[in-house]
Order: sequence, then C-alpha cells, then structure tokens
Amino acid sequence: MNQNILKNIQKYDNTPNTLTGILYTAEVEIEGLVVEKNRLVRIFIPSDYYENPNLTYPVLYMMDGKNLFDKYTSFAGEWEVDEIMEERAKNHKQTYIVVGIDSAIDGDVRCQEMAPYGENITSIDGLPQSFPVYGDILGDFIVSKLIPAIDQLYRTNKVNTIGGSSMGGLFAYYLGMKYPDVFKNSICFSPAFCLYQEEHVKVELEKLIPNNNTFYLLVGNLEYEHQFIELTKYTYELMLQKGFDKVKYVHDLEGIHHESFWNKYFDDALEFIDKNKQ
Repeated sequence: MNQNILKNIQKYDNTPNTLTGILYTAEVEIEGLVVEKNRLVRIFIPSDYYENPNLTYPVLYMMDGKNLFDKYTSFAGEWEVDEIMEERAKNHKQTYIVVGIDSAIDGDVRCQEMAPYGENITSIDGLPQSFPVYGDILGDFIVSKLIPAIDQLYRTNKVNTIGGSSMGGLFAYYLGMKYPDVFKNSICFSPAFCLYQEEHVKVELEKLIPNNNTFYLLVGNLEYEHQFIELTKYTYELMLQKGFDKVKYVHDLEGIHHESFWNKYFDDALEFIDKNKQ
C-alpha cells in the first residue's frame, strides 16, 4: 500500500516549539536523489478535520517543510502556516491538509533538487553554468508516491495545490505546468526564475499550454536580484497573452526575500484559490 512509504508517523512534540494545532511527522526515502535521500515530511491537520468527519479536504503540498510551522526548526524564519490555517478554521473558511516536504540541508543541493533544468544557469552566488538537477525526480516522487499515500491515509478530496518560495516557488510553478491534472493550484512566492539566463526562461515560457488552473505569483521590490521582479512580471503578462485566466500577480514595493514577507500573503493566496474553485 502506498502509505507504507510514510515511515514512523508520529505526533510532533518538539520542545520548545511554536506550533498551533495538530502536526505529524513521517520519514520518507526519495529514491534517485544523490544525497539526503531520507527526509521528513510534516503533515498538518486542521482542527476542523476531526470536527467534520464526513467532509473531505484539499491538500496543499509545500516545499521547505522546516520553515512552515515552527520557528525552532526553521533555517530562515517561519511562515506560520499553522496559525493561519487555524484562524481560517475559526472563521469557517476553507482549510487544508498541509504536507511540508523538508528540503536538503545543503543550500546547493536544495537548489539542485528543485531545479527543473540543469543548463543555462545564471551566475548567482558563484553557481556554475550547468549542474546536475533532480527536480523531475522529486516531482515524480510527490506525484506518484507521496500524493497517493496521503490520499489513502486521510480524507482528501483529490484537489491538490503545490506551493513554495524562491526555489520552491520556481518548483511549484514548474510542477503546476508539468502536472496540470494533478495540481489545480500553484502558489509561487518569489519564484527563482532568475536562476536561469533570461533568454532561456523566455524560450521555455513560450512553450506554455494554457489550462484552467490557478496560479498566484508574488514578488517583492526589495528582493536581492532584480530579475525576480522582471521575470515574474514577464511570466504573468505572457500567461495572460496565452489565455490563462486564473492568474494573480502581486508586486509588493516593500517585499523582501524572507518568510515574513511570504507569510503576509499566504492567506491572500488561499483566498484567491477559494474564489476560483473548479
């Protein structure tokens, strides 16, 4: 059975922690990754899940699981996904099962495992012009193994959202386009299109095939690479030209490349998805 990929499921009880609500952890092995094959996934269950046993729930798959729920496990800050989801439950808004996938500890490996392509790399922080990537391996694991396991273990409605920030935002965009029948919504905060040479990004974007799914694109004016703004805006405008009609683009003049910025717009992204339910 698919849920057998989720090993050692246990309730999260790290001390100290900043958790609000119910969180479980499970161990997984991602075959095909060169290093750090064994990871934790963090499974957040909204409080109203147990109060409504006859309801099914959408699932939000998010990258950088360590940064989502607890500042004590975060390497950069906490999104406060748990607090926001519990506030939504309190206000009788749509809540989600949230599955956070831990990223690689090494920053370069994290970049490689969420990158869709390994060539035409821009020289950012000394990155080479090409390197091996594992984005398709990680994406296939999520689609073919993790999602079926979660669907068997919990009451899901098979409506999946993929989300992340920076490299995770780029990865969420890529998977949303590659698997439009699997991910009906993509939350792409500060997507790192600037990992690649600008012309390469534009060539790849020309291949986009319009679909009826929802995409939320966020960028901040104070991101440390100006291409974050230019290429995200270019992507948005091109999507509109190509016929995508469920796309929102937000450009915050005070936005920085940090979890505190992404936290600010997380609920707005969920609201946009809720308004465009299929």
